[in-house]
Formats: sequence, C-alpha cells, structure tokens
Amino acid sequence: MSIALRNCRFVVDAPSPSEVRVREGIDIVIENGIITCVGECRDIATGIEEIDCGNYVAIPGLGNAHTHAAMVVLRGYADDYELFDWLPRVWRAERFLTPSIIEHATAIACMEMASCGTTAFQDMYFFPEKVVEIAQSFGLRIRTGPIAGMHRVEDLKHWLSMRSKLFEPVINIHSIYALDLETLETWFGASKDLGIDVHIHLSETRRELYICRKKLGFFPVEFLEKRGWLSERIVGVHLNWVTSWEIEYLAKRRARVVVNPSNGAKLAVGGFTPVKEMISRGIVVGLGTDGACSSNKLSVLNEMRMLVLLYRHSYWDTELRASHALYIATKGSYQAMGFRGGLVEPGYVGDIVLLNLRSLRMYPPTRKRVGSHVVYAAECSDVVYTIVGGRIVWSPNHVERFAKELEWRSRQLESYVALSDGLAEEKELSEEPPWRRGSET
Repeated sequence: MSIALRNCRFVVDAPSPSEVRVREGIDIVIENGIITCVGECRDIATGIEEIDCGNYVAIPGLGNAHTHAAMVVLRGYADDYELFDWLPRVWRAERFLTPSIIEHATAIACMEMASCGTTAFQDMYFFPEKVVEIAQSFGLRIRTGPIAGMHRVEDLKHWLSMRSKLFEPVINIHSIYALDLETLETWFGASKDLGIDVHIHLSETRRELYICRKKLGFFPVEFLEKRGWLSERIVGVHLNWVTSWEIEYLAKRRARVVVNPSNGAKLAVGGFTPVKEMISRGIVVGLGTDGACSSNKLSVLNEMRMLVLLYRHSYWDTELRASHALYIATKGSYQAMGFRGGLVEPGYVGDIVLLNLRSLRMYPPTRKRVGSHVVYAAECSDVVYTIVGGRIVWSPNHVERFAKELEWRSRQLESYVALSDGLAEEKELSEEPPWRRGSET
C-alpha cells in the first residue's frame, strides 16, 4: 500500500530514549508498505493517495507489545481484586470462551486499538488463529501464537508457515509458576530449536516471587538463567519485582522487556518495573496495555503518560521523561515484537499516526511543546488517521462503519456477557487455569 502525507505540521519521533525529534512542514511518503521519503518529497509515483497534514502531528505507529485483546469482553468483570484473587475469577469466566467469542471480542479490541493509534500488537490469548485472522482483516500488525500447555509443540512449524507482512509467530507461556517443569522444558527447547521468541509473564507480583522461590528454588528471571532458557528470544512481561542481579542477567542475555503501567497499578502489585535501570543497561523495553479486564483501556497513549507518572511517584525524581515514554511506546515496542518500525525514517515500515493539532489538548501547538503534548495530553479522540504499511485503518470515514460493527458484534456477545456477570458473583475460588484442564480442540 502507498500514500503520501503532505506538509505535516509536525513530525515527532524518538530516535533514542533521551531525544524527542521534532521536524516541521515536511512530507512522508510510503510506498509498498515502507517509508521511502521523509522531507521534501516530489518524485513519487502517480496515483498515490495524498493527505494534507497541515493541521496534524505525525508520529510513528504505537506498539501494544503485550495484551490479551479479546478480554474486552471481560472489561469491568473483576475490577477490585489483587492479582491472585483476580486470576481464579478470570479463569472461571474463561472456561466458557469459544472461537466465536474470541472472534467478536478481538474485532472490538482491534477497532479500539486502531482508533487509539495502535498499529501493532502482541497478544497472548485463546484461539490465537482467530486473533491472527481478525487482526489482519483490520489491517493491524499482530504477533501471537500457540499457548504452552494448550497447544501441541509439533504445530509450531505450521505457525511459522503462516508468516506474512502483518504476522509474526511467538510462543505464549503464561508463567513459570502456572506450568509444570516438563511442559516448560518442551516449549523452551522448541523456542531454541526453531528460533521462535517466547512471550511470558515474569516477576509480576511479590507473591509470584515467593511461589517461585518455594517451588523452584529461584526467583523467576534467575530460574530462567539457571536453566539456560534466558536469551535474546525472551520477551518478559511486567518485571515489577525483578532483582538487581536479574537485571544483569537480562542485559547479558539480551532479553527484552515489556512494561504495563496501568495494569500493575490497577492490580495493586506494589512494585514498578525498573525502566531507567534497564534502559541504562541496554535492555530493549516496550510498552503494553495488558488486557481490558485488568487495565480497562487499550490505549498506548494513556500508557505513555502512566509510565512517566508512576516512575516519578515511585522514584521521587524526574529522570524518566517524555522522550523515554515515546521511545518505549514506538521503537521499543516494535523491537520487542520483532518488527522494523517505530521511527519516521526511510526503510522503516509505513506505520504512522496523525493527531489533530486543533484539539484543545494540543494547545499551544508550538514546536517546543508538541512532544510533551503527544505524551502527556493526547487522547484517543485526538487520533484522526491510523496508517499501517501505507493502508488507512482508522480515519473519519471509519467512524460509522466501526459503530455499526460494534453494535452487531455486541449482540453476538450478549449471552456470554450475561453469563460472566453471573459468574462474578460466585464465591468458589478454586478455579485452575484452562491449560491445566486439557488442550484446545
């Protein structure tokens, strides 16, 4: 897909964690899905669609590097619980998920993400084949794959054969405390043999540390290092309770990390991912919303602001700044997902978000302040266009279509929403995770 964004009032990106780069009055040309020109772009193919961006701020597409997209159907279901009280309630509702429910809920999530400037996401949830199908139908980049304990490791070659411009496979492992050692050994071994990344929750809560230390003799990252499983293929999510020596392991093995600020605050995990220390050690850090059942919103714009605010609240200093948040949400998230994006430069994928500079939240629209506005003030309603690989996936022309699709898909989910509301009132909390009850069919 190809498109020319003409006369962008501002183009804002973050080439490094310490720099917000602001360019003014320039063009961006995307041809065959790749950015080919940034600046004064005159020599382009005829017939390419053009958008006048004189009132817009162009930023790189936002990467949601960790979510459970279909959990939008459980938004508001279990709001006021800590993680280990929240999990059994969620697992109870997940017993009744079907491919159809995942299809409709993922579609609603994709519409929400596209309208909020998310251009790529990494998903860990049930019936991932449906997630791939729906995400690609909306034009979003997607990275997901089989769930350890629910799928067969033999199917990994099939997942590799599904690769496309918009899809990359990943192995999803919920956590080291929720699976037996034999299962972990099998899937980490497959990751090494086939060169596929592992997407895994790590060191999310203090209680998880106690469980792992008692069960396995080590803290979570420490355990992966001792087993020889920690490598550049690991994408660890959360790391709210990681130790200083485990940060050194992560850096040494070139593992990547995804931080989820709102989710940790909502579930009262107490800790905060040591982002500053990780960046200083050269660790790739991406940003995620987690699922809407825990964080309620699928807005990476919101997570950028929350990242900085929670850091400052925890550390009592202002060393983490807007540049760090923008870098982590764009370049960092794309690196965490293995896509070449996150910068507005030739050679990068043509994933661009256009924000309305006439929004009240973007005032005053000066070159000096616009980077701050993007991180601290912009909201989903300020997103005018979301572009993935040169294809427009959200624009004013999508508003009515998305509204109608939401209405239709909501009707398909009514019975499950009613069922889950009833389940939320049950007192029994002995529910086990679905992957301990057998594989998907």
